[in-house]
Amino acid sequence: MIIIPDIHGRDFWKGPAYEAWGKEHIIFLGDYLDPYEDEMIAPWEVFPNLEQIAWLKEKQPEKVTLLLGNHDIHYLTEVGKGSRYDRIRGAQYKHFFQDNAKLFQLVYETEIAGKRIIFTHAGIKAGWIEANKEYLEGVDASNIAATLNEMWYDKASWPVLFHLLGQVPESRWGYSKYGSPVWNDIEDMVDDPDKLPGYYQIFGHSQQEHDPVIGEHIACLDCRRAFRLNDNGMIEEI
Repeated sequence: MIIIPDIHGRDFWKGPAYEAWGKEHIIFLGDYLDPYEDEMIAPWEVFPNLEQIAWLKEKQPEKVTLLLGNHDIHYLTEVGKGSRYDRIRGAQYKHFFQDNAKLFQLVYETEIAGKRIIFTHAGIKAGWIEANKEYLEGVDASNIAATLNEMWYDKASWPVLFHLLGQVPESRWGYSKYGSPVWNDIEDMVDDPDKLPGYYQIFGHSQQEHDPVIGEHIACLDCRRAFRLNDNGMIEEI
């Protein structure tokens, strides 16, 4: 499995993804939009980049998984807007995600070498599920992936879903004790007493200067390059 962390208009994904396309499962961890100003990516380059990624999914839907991040979700809701929001192109991005919702999902779950692995943009805290049991009644680690994806595919559920996803933790200058799966910071996930039981979590969102953070229960891979999850359940840099 090829893992592509946060894009933000960058093209580092192209070599690994096109080389693996049709042969290996490719999973993108979200945040396709809103480039960093210091990286000198022109705003008009960002959307064609996303369209190419969506094309990969359309042509090989079983081999490509596209997750959503906070820099994607905030074009659909006023709740939990993040930084670098592109107000000029916001309507275009909103319509794209509305029209192509079926290409994306919030969570991907798999098992490799006996290890249960769950992918999100920013990580899931068991405490977040418990704190939102009013909306997630009967949901636990075993069915959180299916539940959140079902809510995404049912647009009637979007108001509740966006309320849940818009919960920003204090580590990201928000007011929630527990951040959502598109908002948790790496500091919320490292040595987490509320870790999701039985799962190894892989996510991006918290940009690292050079190297990924790979621990006993989590891996944060947001460092502008692709990785491979091998048949032994180990993460390798490509």
